[in-house]
Amino acid sequence: MMFTARFTILALLTFLAGANAGCATCQQTLEVDGVATYTLVNEYVRSENGYTVCDYVDKSGDEVTCEYANLALLQDGDDVCPKFSRIDGYGC
Repeated sequence: MMFTARFTILALLTFLAGANAGCATCQQTLEVDGVATYTLVNEYVRSENGYTVCDYVDKSGDEVTCEYANLALLQDGDDVCPKFSRIDGYGC
């Protein structure tokens, strides 16, 4: 009986932690050397892996793409991409 109660509580806590986890969000601008250089033009979540993809462009038309996992860690992207993104806190 105690095992079942402990398992139920653990399962509930795990579910609540997952339900409250937020998705990575894109910054509105990317800074290079302290100057806002790239502006966000597109943000979407990939359905196959839940990663957040952020597309940026600068004034000369150069494009930068940053891809973040749900834990806000950079998975793929250019050198100017921040290693971490913000998290929205509302769940994916």
